[in-house]
Amino acid sequence: MDALDRYLVREFDPRGDLDGACRAFIEGFRHILWPLIDHAERAMVEDIILAMHRMGVVTYVAEADGEARGILVGGLPFEAREAARQVFVAASVIWKWLLGRGRVMARPLARAHFRRVLIGYLPHIYRHPWSPATETLLITSQSGYRGGIGRAMMDAWVAESRGRGYGKTTVCTDTQLSWDFYERYGFRRARSFDMNAYHYSLPEETVTGLIYSMEI
Repeated sequence: MDALDRYLVREFDPRGDLDGACRAFIEGFRHILWPLIDHAERAMVEDIILAMHRMGVVTYVAEADGEARGILVGGLPFEAREAARQVFVAASVIWKWLLGRGRVMARPLARAHFRRVLIGYLPHIYRHPWSPATETLLITSQSGYRGGIGRAMMDAWVAESRGRGYGKTTVCTDTQLSWDFYERYGFRRARSFDMNAYHYSLPEETVTGLIYSMEI
């Protein structure tokens, strides 16, 4: 079976797909976000995924063996109305977490790491080559299902982007994540810069922030 035929890419259903999406998030980002994952309730991961889902215009999962094994959120952050909606959703979740309200219980290390990640990712905003484009807000997968799953989800998002009339798509990442996937897919590096988001999770590592774009 071809790797791309292994996965059914469809829209995310929070009622049935959240558990698989959480596993994909944890397995994809544990190395950079372990203070959040290990020192806060699982509800924090669920809130992140649901918030990203609300911030996007479409959320895909790649299903295999009867479960969502990967998730991609695509958004339109360069359209004024969509940008305002994303800011509102993000601010409401951030406010709740930082104040310790709602259903999430988190230890001080989790909250400190969360604040550092927020600050550390700011360069991705003010260094972004702002232009009409779609953006991949989130993409990750369960470790045992890698090998074509990212391409399958990205293919669906690129097709959706073209269908919405866009000729370019972008993504923000860094050298602690799977930046090479984007280069293999056809993205070109638009920006690179020093960043310091993982002070608590990777204190000895040098990290470079990256922004990629691709004509579609």
